[in-house]
Amino acid sequence: MNPEHKNDFESLQEQLHAQQQALAHIYKSVEKTRKYILWSGIFSIVMFVVPVIIFAFAIPRIIGSFNSALGGFNIGDVSSTVELLSEPSLRESLENLNNLGL
Repeated sequence: MNPEHKNDFESLQEQLHAQQQALAHIYKSVEKTRKYILWSGIFSIVMFVVPVIIFAFAIPRIIGSFNSALGGFNIGDVSSTVELLSEPSLRESLENLNNLGL
């Protein structure tokens, strides 16, 4: 081989080796970025789906307890509303106290 070609060949090998090292560093960086994006996507999905599931089970219970708390107030039944709003007579109050033992 010609000495000039030998220097060119060595120079090309050095450049190739430097590029391989640079590609290895780039690959590591890309893999770290890919894993970061993957885990942040999983975290985002979990932080959205878990509260939706919790609310799906909690809302019927909340509505049920709200309905049971308002069960005495029947809007269509005027007589029960009138009974709730009417004040008991003095005799009824004394009878209630006697029944309670007071």
